[in-house]
Amino acid sequence: MLTEAELLAAWEGGHRLDPVRRALSLAVAAGADRASVADLGIGSRDVLVLGLRERCFGEVYPCAVTCPACAEELELELDAAQLRTGPGGTRRVEVDGFDVELRPLTSRDLLELPATADPRGWLVRRCVAGDADLPDRVLGRLAAELSTCDPQADLMIELDCAGCGHEWRSPFDAAAYLWGEIDVYARRLLLDVHTLAAAYGWSEDEVLAVPPARRRFYIEMAGT
Repeated sequence: MLTEAELLAAWEGGHRLDPVRRALSLAVAAGADRASVADLGIGSRDVLVLGLRERCFGEVYPCAVTCPACAEELELELDAAQLRTGPGGTRRVEVDGFDVELRPLTSRDLLELPATADPRGWLVRRCVAGDADLPDRVLGRLAAELSTCDPQADLMIELDCAGCGHEWRSPFDAAAYLWGEIDVYARRLLLDVHTLAAAYGWSEDEVLAVPPARRRFYIEMAGT
């Protein structure tokens, strides 16, 4: 679990990063090795992020979604078990006579993706072992196979609308979800620091040293 000071540091370090680097920073905060975290499969990285989220905020995930059929706003709760699909790994795939070894996509692959007219094809080639010159039709088939190497990286939630009965699947981005919670929590925490610094002249460290329940009391008193 992150302390409030560590959470603020994670927020400060991550709020200007792009989504891939932000996910990596969260995985490092969860305990991943900074030097090698970018070489983890996306699913393995996301499992670390989910573990951090559960240590900081619990194992229940409140969610709000909009039904794509009737636009009704739906609220639901997911539990930790729903967000685990099992481990991924390298697998052999035979496509149109080509026997290919395919590995999970990594954050490093995404970070090194060049400007190209065919980003999907480039990423698939990165995940294929060896230097085989594969035709486009094979690459297209392999792109569909990537998720089978790492189902955790392509996590989909089954949803249904109580209002109209529509059923659909929605992706769940572990890093984006946790970052949203960290952003809300950090901004609220900084507001507490501002309020108590203005009222009592306390430093940030002094405010964070006060337990949250007692801090609420001081904030209420400062507003009277």
